[in-house]
Amino acid sequence: MRRGLDPFRAVPLFNLEERIECASFADGALFLGTAQGNLVRVPLALPPASAPSEELASAATGQRKAAVRLSQRRPVEQVCVCGPCVLSLCDGAVSVLPSADLGAAAPVVLGRDARCVCAHTGQEEGQSQPEVCVSYRKKLVLYSYNGRSFEQRQEFPTSDAASALAWHQSWICAGFRKEYNLYSDRAGVPREICGLDGKVTPRIAVVSGSELLLMIQENVGLFFNLSTQQPSSKSTVTWPRKVVACGAAGNYILGSTGTGQVDIFGVRDQKNCQTLTTEGAASSICVAAGGRALVAAEASVTCLDPVPFDRQVQKLLIQARITDALDLLNATFGPEDPNREAQLSRLHAMAGWALFRDLQFLQAFHHFMYSLDVKIARILVFWRHYLPTSFDPAVAGGKPQDGDGAPEPCSIEDFVRARLAEKSSEKDASASAVTANIGMANAAVVTFLLRQREALQGQERLAPEERNQGAGDPGQLLQAVDTALLKLLIEIDEDDFRLQQVLEGGVRCPVEDLEAFLRERRRLDVLARLWKAHGRYDMVLQEWGAMLRGGGGAGASPGSKASIPRSQIVLEMASALKSASSSVAGADLLRRYVPELLAVDPAAILPVFAGPAGPGRPVACPLAPEEVLELLGGHEDLVRGYLEQLVASKKNVDPKHSLQLALGYVAQVAEDQRRGDDAATTPSPARRKLLRFLEEVAYIDASALLPRVEELKLLQEVVVLHSRENRHSEALRVLVEGLNDLPRAEIYCRIVNARWRRQHQRAASTGSAEEPSIFCTEPPAWARGVVFGSRRSASSSASAGAVSSPSSTELPEGPSGIAGEEGAPRPFMLFLQVLLDASQGAEQRPADYRKVAAEYKDAALSFLMGYAGHRDLPPHEVIGVLPANWPLDSLAPYLAKCARACLHERRATMLEESLSSMAYLKTFSAWATERMRKVTI
Repeated sequence: MRRGLDPFRAVPLFNLEERIECASFADGALFLGTAQGNLVRVPLALPPASAPSEELASAATGQRKAAVRLSQRRPVEQVCVCGPCVLSLCDGAVSVLPSADLGAAAPVVLGRDARCVCAHTGQEEGQSQPEVCVSYRKKLVLYSYNGRSFEQRQEFPTSDAASALAWHQSWICAGFRKEYNLYSDRAGVPREICGLDGKVTPRIAVVSGSELLLMIQENVGLFFNLSTQQPSSKSTVTWPRKVVACGAAGNYILGSTGTGQVDIFGVRDQKNCQTLTTEGAASSICVAAGGRALVAAEASVTCLDPVPFDRQVQKLLIQARITDALDLLNATFGPEDPNREAQLSRLHAMAGWALFRDLQFLQAFHHFMYSLDVKIARILVFWRHYLPTSFDPAVAGGKPQDGDGAPEPCSIEDFVRARLAEKSSEKDASASAVTANIGMANAAVVTFLLRQREALQGQERLAPEERNQGAGDPGQLLQAVDTALLKLLIEIDEDDFRLQQVLEGGVRCPVEDLEAFLRERRRLDVLARLWKAHGRYDMVLQEWGAMLRGGGGAGASPGSKASIPRSQIVLEMASALKSASSSVAGADLLRRYVPELLAVDPAAILPVFAGPAGPGRPVACPLAPEEVLELLGGHEDLVRGYLEQLVASKKNVDPKHSLQLALGYVAQVAEDQRRGDDAATTPSPARRKLLRFLEEVAYIDASALLPRVEELKLLQEVVVLHSRENRHSEALRVLVEGLNDLPRAEIYCRIVNARWRRQHQRAASTGSAEEPSIFCTEPPAWARGVVFGSRRSASSSASAGAVSSPSSTELPEGPSGIAGEEGAPRPFMLFLQVLLDASQGAEQRPADYRKVAAEYKDAALSFLMGYAGHRDLPPHEVIGVLPANWPLDSLAPYLAKCARACLHERRATMLEESLSSMAYLKTFSAWATERMRKVTI
């Protein structure tokens, strides 16, 4: 520690006519052993801590001393107070006398040929039986006091007589000539701690807690921990010269070097913190009440009185020596001291106010954040003009507290100005210095309030009984903190990053306390956000609207941080309108401000109507779709986007809205065609969106849309519309004649069959639940064609025998098809008829078709071979629709395959019937046999 941090003051108590050899203090009395063989009892009525030196020095004045002669020639070597008795060691004899009155009884000799004695310390509460340990030649003997006398309890053998003893807790530490040993007071098994060179006199002192100080050299002490039974991790203590007496008081180690000098070391840091000089060579050091130490030096007794902790701290804090004050606290209150936390919190509070007085605001608030004793209201009073008018600091804990070192409350400007004047010894401080210090104070308090705000919010979420002790309802304090914080952030920050974080986290301050301040500083954007936080959407839109009409950053000085771009204002207004949907006046606000925003940025309006419900918009739009469409009139992109969201929601969708959206897509495709953006090979995004919409929409008026689609020659869309109306023949005709896509026509047939089965026979369905698009690039396996699946040309498919059978590939309707079921669409028969019509038409009008008649004929024959035996294509019906001029040899493979399929089906049926008859006969025979048996009941 730095000079001046003396933990003790030396106060001489009295002088004795004889030379003092040893001393012990207990129960308000000091027992001294002299070189003349006397045991002296001196009553000491020590005053409370922090008493003046004069009162402490007079503690022994007028007190009657009592003395007992123990030997005529030998000095009293050791004195030990144990309960109601005092034990003394003189000429090898341990004598026991009553401690209250030495002359009340003759000395009782407890044992002879003893070397040292010690009392049992550190006992658990409730174990009040006094005990002592006496070292004899090659043994240690434990004695217990039974109320009348000491009786032997236990005996341990030793290799030599111990020169020093300490019995603390359940361990006995004995110092011999060559080592220190540790004994358990139950087992007595020795355990060597460390060795000695035989030239050192062993000395042991009990330190606070469970530690001992062992002198391992003439001037070196070692800390030993009884809990771990290992040397402590602390450093050794080194005195400048040979130590003749040592002891411990509080968190300090005292050692006398025999020349009247007492060096004091801190237990925590093992550093020399004070050196005292006594009258004569110190011969004994003992502990007294109140953390005091009594030093006996020749014929005088000096009291080392600890300087009161508060007085030392105040002295250090006046000098702004914060580090020294923390070192003093650590030396005074150890880690296990129950008062340490409270004292540390109080020290941080006092240090904070000391630095606050010294205008070191950043360091001051750093200490405030570590203290539970600092009330936020006590700090806010220095920023009184930033607080709400209804806030009462006294109610929130802002009353001055005694001893905390806080200055008298005033405005921060007056406080800084007065402190600067005191420091500079001038009547008035410079304006620049005042401004600079006020800026540092504002910056420091903002950082402090931001962190305290998080702590207050955490306290508010807890139940009242779970909050910190003494913490009331933090709601009022949060309002004051938020109000002051917003004003300070607007004043000091060059950017709005921290301000935006506070606003996004939600604020408690009433808008009325900030409105005048914000208007004066032209921060209407902050005012609008505060109105929004309180649900006043009309005021929010009024403020943003005024700024928008004023030219974007209207109301802010040019180049100031309050300037806001028009795009940001529009987004804020759109967000407010979206949130206002849940309010009573939401519809009126939409009608009033949507036209204004459409004139500035139409794209920002769509999320107001089309956005999903969420935290910012808990309910749907309060306007009817027709009214929204009327508001968005003239903005086709917005109308289309709103309709897309409306149709996608699938809630109360009017069919006319679906038709309107489809017509919008068609108009967009027409525009793409006009610009040349839509081609047959690479359709435009609008074309892909239209096709997907027509396939997925739940209902649409195809008859109203079909003329416009046919006009634009959107053949794929025509196919989808015909399919929606179950006009499969027309759809297949477009696929075959218009698109010239036979593989897609086959896929179409398979998808139609699967779709009909899912709609009408869900219980018997074995297929997948997926609903592929007719024009998908990768249809599922069950939808792929078996005839035109690889998109082969008709000429290459002439070898009909190579076509796979539909029984293994046609899914999900199975090999039998659904032709026998009433109402089935029978798309395969329709496909065949379209192929036959195309063949005849191509022969009569070749210019109107994209294939020649022979190609259509080959395709029809390949199709019949691929699906021969399918119930959707019964042979007798197929023969009825085939042209009469087709030669029989071209149909022979098809007819042979159909015959084989019919014969196989017939034989399978006959086999099933035979098996059924055999099973019946066998069952009937078994039944007749059972009837013939005689059964006795």
